[in-house]
Amino acid sequence: MVWEYLSVSRIRLPVPLVLLLIACGGEPTSPPVGTGLTSCATAPVTVLAAGESAVLDATTNSGCLRLPAVPAGAEHIVVALSGAGDQTTNGISGSYRLRAGSGAGTPITRLGFAPRVPNVSARFHAMLRQRERVLAPAASAARFLSGPAPLVAPPAVGDVRSFSVCSTDQCTGFVTVGAKARYVGSKGAIYVDTLAPAGGYTQADIDSVGQLFDGFLYPIDTTAFGRESDLDGNGVVVVLLTPAVNRLTPNCNGSSVILGYFFGADLTPTVAGSNDGEIFYSIVPDPSNTSCTIPTSFAKQVLAPTFIHEFQHMISFNQHVLLRGGDAEDTWLNEGLSHFAEELGGRQVPNQFCGAIGGTPDCFSEFLSGDVTNAYAYLSDVESNFLVEPGNSSGTLPERGANWLFVRWLADQFGGGDSLGGPLTRALDATRALGAANVAAVTGQPFATLASEWQLANYLDGLPGFTPKNPHLQYRSWNFRSTFGSLHTQDPTDFPQAYPLTPDTTLGSYLRVGTLRGGSGRHLRVIQTPNAPATDLQLTDSAGAALTPTAAPRWAVARIR
Repeated sequence: MVWEYLSVSRIRLPVPLVLLLIACGGEPTSPPVGTGLTSCATAPVTVLAAGESAVLDATTNSGCLRLPAVPAGAEHIVVALSGAGDQTTNGISGSYRLRAGSGAGTPITRLGFAPRVPNVSARFHAMLRQRERVLAPAASAARFLSGPAPLVAPPAVGDVRSFSVCSTDQCTGFVTVGAKARYVGSKGAIYVDTLAPAGGYTQADIDSVGQLFDGFLYPIDTTAFGRESDLDGNGVVVVLLTPAVNRLTPNCNGSSVILGYFFGADLTPTVAGSNDGEIFYSIVPDPSNTSCTIPTSFAKQVLAPTFIHEFQHMISFNQHVLLRGGDAEDTWLNEGLSHFAEELGGRQVPNQFCGAIGGTPDCFSEFLSGDVTNAYAYLSDVESNFLVEPGNSSGTLPERGANWLFVRWLADQFGGGDSLGGPLTRALDATRALGAANVAAVTGQPFATLASEWQLANYLDGLPGFTPKNPHLQYRSWNFRSTFGSLHTQDPTDFPQAYPLTPDTTLGSYLRVGTLRGGSGRHLRVIQTPNAPATDLQLTDSAGAALTPTAAPRWAVARIR
């Protein structure tokens, strides 16, 4: 799990608000002859009433989008994006040139945003997900050959055993640690390294998080995603709290820290370093370590979000690989589901289990601050970041923000009215299908269409004066304009804009050259004043040639007024 170091509870998230929005606008007319781009003169006109939207294939009609003249004036939001959903080693991306009118204009400069990106932490987790894809055939074969594990007694409090733990942030080797069982419940057993620094977790701390796992985190995750395996037959999920995890980021102060992890090698008994059972790992307090100080209050605060995040990864590996003999889930969707698990914890865990760093206990903020911060980073620069990140991605927080936002939006639109995911998230784990193909199969919609509607929703959510005809153009469980507006008021330094997604704006002529990345693109407001002529837009590659279908280029357009 990756999170900004020591910053998870500096903000308070408001309860999502519901706004009543009103739309207005005139009726379109046929475009006058001789306006716009000459190369688009024969393309069809996209006529939308206020609140209506469309998703169009940008490889057709010379890559043109024609918006009609409207006597009373109009405003559209247009997204030029890549609807490509395949996870490839280098990612699917391509250059683009976006023109409007004569194409002689320049885009309006947006306020920049430079999020802190803890590359070591994010890269470690991306590496684990990629390693699991390689391990999947061996894990599936081992499960098939061994059959069900014989049942054994769960560990007892006071039992001591050895574990193999990754010794580097590339997990190129393992270190053996000894640990004692400090809590054993109905669903989980918590071991603490016998060499953990003094002054760390108390027995009351261990008991509290153990009871939280048994009573809330375990049922939340298994209800939303399905069941974990039980390869070792002991009936419990093991958690190891060890300074070996702290040492994966030895110089973390002022940056980030690897809070914990699950690795599918533990469910692949034939590989080196496997602990042959269901286990995930997390940090211990180390307040006197000058190179990577981990205060006890911080360690206590991040345990529960780490548990619920990593447990989804464990469930996913079981459902995709061990039960169905498939590959491990694509990284972008796997991480999106685990970050969604954090949101589920924030919505369902009682506040009595939160508030380790002073103030009023607030599980919603404690579980979700990292996700909302990552989402803000993504929306601040959509074009520069993938939704479907490459297989060789080093991992970034904006990518994680995109992953969570997309799963959150899917649950809102296809969760059967259940904002907690329910049937949708269980179906996404209980399958051999992966990534975009998995999403398309569960929703019954093409991935490129889903990505296009999602990108419209990322701008239109909570927009004053806009009422969508298509409910997919907003989030149901959040009002992100209200949320980000509140964070901007609380902390204008880290949240410099009241809403981070600020499109370029054109009254006619416009030109931009850039890169489309899988699932992401460029947002543009097209404003037509009363009696202005029609507006033509054209999307090509950077040299002006037609875009290839590989990037699944799409126009997503909605009329705001």
